[in-house]
Amino acid sequence: MKDRDEIDEVPESDIEVEPFNEGPEIDPGEAVEEAEPYFPPTDPVVRQGPKGETKIAGGFGAGDVPDKHAHAAIEDVPSDEGLEDLIHHALRLDASTAHLRLKVGVQQGVVRLQGIVEDESDAENALAVAGDVPGVVEVIDELTRA
Repeated sequence: MKDRDEIDEVPESDIEVEPFNEGPEIDPGEAVEEAEPYFPPTDPVVRQGPKGETKIAGGFGAGDVPDKHAHAAIEDVPSDEGLEDLIHHALRLDASTAHLRLKVGVQQGVVRLQGIVEDESDAENALAVAGDVPGVVEVIDELTRA
């Protein structure tokens, strides 16, 4: 193994970089100089669907629009305990709710969310994630806003 001093340096002129050509080319430095807002690219929130398919959430694609009739089409509805586990799992996987420590209770598909959240946004996110789990009939908000 070579020491740091022994590693050969490659001149910058020998390095080839292929440009990433999706979307307009924005230079963050230029945006600062022009006093324009710069938002770095981010990855969308991804959720796992009931049949293992990947859905993009949060307005990035068709996967963020819930199907109102999806619950009626589910033939294999999980037990209340199974549904509770699925909701806990969904809350941990979603980037907007992973930091929340909530109590989930389920009775005949009706979910009760309890716990302390910092603001209305956290509450709305938790209610939405729980409501997206297949088999959930209704979500009752028993969250305390701090």
